[in-house]
Amino acid sequence: MISIDLRRRFRDWPVKTKVSFVIYAVSLVVLLTATSALFAAQIHITRTTFQHDVETLGAIIAENCAAPLAFNDETVAHQTLASLSAKSEIIYAAVVTPEGNILAEFGTNDHRSGGPELTNGLRFEKNGRWTLVRPIVFDNSPIGSLKLLVDYPKVRSRLTGIYAVIAASVLAVSLGLVLALTARLQPLITRPIARLAQAAREVTTHNDYTIRAPKLANDELGQLTGAFNSMLAQIQAQDSDLQGAHDEVKEQVKALQHEIAARQQAEQARERLTAILEATPDFVGRTDLTGKVLYFNRAARRMIGLSDDEDVAGRLASEFHPDWANRILATEGIPGALQDGTWVGETAVLTRDAREIHVSQVLIAHNHSNGGVDFLSTIMRDITERKEAEEALGLSQQKLLETSRFAGMAEVATGVLHNVGNVLNSVNVSAGLVAEKLSRSKIPQIAKAAALLSGRNSDLAEFLMNDPKGCKLPAYFAKLGSFLEEENAELLREVKLLGRNIEHIKEVVAMQQSYATVSGVFENLPAEQLVEDAIAMNMRAFDRHGIALERDFAAVPLVCVDRHKVLQILINLIRNAMYALDDSQRSDKRLIMRIDVGAEQNVRIAVTDNGIGISAENLTRIFGHGFTTRKEGHGFGLHSGANAAREIGGSLTAESQGLGEGATFILELPAASTGSIL
Repeated sequence: MISIDLRRRFRDWPVKTKVSFVIYAVSLVVLLTATSALFAAQIHITRTTFQHDVETLGAIIAENCAAPLAFNDETVAHQTLASLSAKSEIIYAAVVTPEGNILAEFGTNDHRSGGPELTNGLRFEKNGRWTLVRPIVFDNSPIGSLKLLVDYPKVRSRLTGIYAVIAASVLAVSLGLVLALTARLQPLITRPIARLAQAAREVTTHNDYTIRAPKLANDELGQLTGAFNSMLAQIQAQDSDLQGAHDEVKEQVKALQHEIAARQQAEQARERLTAILEATPDFVGRTDLTGKVLYFNRAARRMIGLSDDEDVAGRLASEFHPDWANRILATEGIPGALQDGTWVGETAVLTRDAREIHVSQVLIAHNHSNGGVDFLSTIMRDITERKEAEEALGLSQQKLLETSRFAGMAEVATGVLHNVGNVLNSVNVSAGLVAEKLSRSKIPQIAKAAALLSGRNSDLAEFLMNDPKGCKLPAYFAKLGSFLEEENAELLREVKLLGRNIEHIKEVVAMQQSYATVSGVFENLPAEQLVEDAIAMNMRAFDRHGIALERDFAAVPLVCVDRHKVLQILINLIRNAMYALDDSQRSDKRLIMRIDVGAEQNVRIAVTDNGIGISAENLTRIFGHGFTTRKEGHGFGLHSGANAAREIGGSLTAESQGLGEGATFILELPAASTGSIL
């Protein structure tokens, strides 16, 4: 009875509720089944993988313990087992001799065990723990055993919790998606009926027969909606015929009213414009295409020396300009305005007493509605005071240029010494590496082995054949010889690198001298050539420091620069990037040299590293004279680089997301006005 009653209630539910219930029930059953199967499979895979990892770890530790066990070196054996502290599931480990003695162990004493009864292989204990015994082999002979005790229940408990959380999360997210999709798809059935009912209410309420119900599909509801809209269209057509005549008369009246209002607005706008032109202090005039004056404002008359009521209509505009200004207007101004619509330049007006007044002039061509030019207008501003100021400024700049030339000589010399000093650091690093390798040489081990042989001169053959230590000496000498041979080759490579670094210093000095010969001369140069020169002076340093260099060169115009100053800036930026990469202690050191087009068509050269980065408070200070974050730094490089960039018309800026996020230094250089694209 209860089942029949539930089915009856289910039949009486709304369609929307029925669809939602079926979707939710089926989705929940499917998701629970799939999640349970994946959970069981993951536990089995994890156990198999973990068993393989434990056996692999045992093989590695056994191999690493072979030499300490062979030479009875407890210290190295303990250090080897101590590395297992990184594996929390390893609770005990021991190196056991064939006699059952424990040479070294790791873990608490509660898990100590040993003896010859150890059986090689992986054994599963009743408490869920695993015991792994691996033979320790030296020179293809077993010399002991390694025992590992693994707490697998701990691992299984941790993984079970993780997988349970993941399964629950997947189930929750999946149910959420089901809810979202159901809410999204249900309106496909209910929306057409609601829209049709709403359209019928609006037609009835507002008597608006232009309303149409949207047709959302081609099913039965779509056909009903189409029939409803057709009925409304027929009613609308009949209503439109009745309103047609009335609407036509109203439109004609509105058009006439708009035309009257537009004429009134145009007249008012012309009056306002005339008032503005008469009030402006600038010269404003208008001429036809033959050059005859049509209009001068009050300021124009005062500048030329005409009275307010003097008639200028019909006079030529060339009468009010000197000959040299008329030539500029005839060859540049008027053709430019006719072609581009406007022209801007500097000319002069001629007063009644033949005095020239220098002006900045704007010439504008005004077009007909059909596209042809109707007349020309001009606006001129007196720039006599500016011209005088420019002449005075030019004299001052010449004096400052002579003074700064002497002051800049010391700064340029310091910049050259800074670049050479950077290269000398590479020589110092190579020499340090040679000294370090010699200090760690294994040559003293030969003396120890010789002393051991000298002590057994009387029975040397017996010692080498039967004594456990003596039997190992030939193999030891073979390994030592191989090591010394590799060490000798490595030292030879470093000495050759040291020689190449010294040659590199000569190359740097030669390149600096070649650039210095053209210092102060601005040339049109390809940016790629400047960057490649700077890279060439540091290429060996990239290899030595393990820095991966990437080039990202886009097609850019030529730059108009002093090549000596650009080289100084780029070398300094590259060296600073290498220091930042070394200080970061990263294994993936990367330096990117990028060339692209910057703001206002300038050429931008960016030096990007993934080194230690720059803090926010230092970003505003790094270009200050004397500021540095390096112990060996002097705070001159970036300061002199920023000054040099400004001197050649460019800029030097820095970007960084903070400490540990790397940094980018951007050098913007002015493009050559006639430069071609590379």
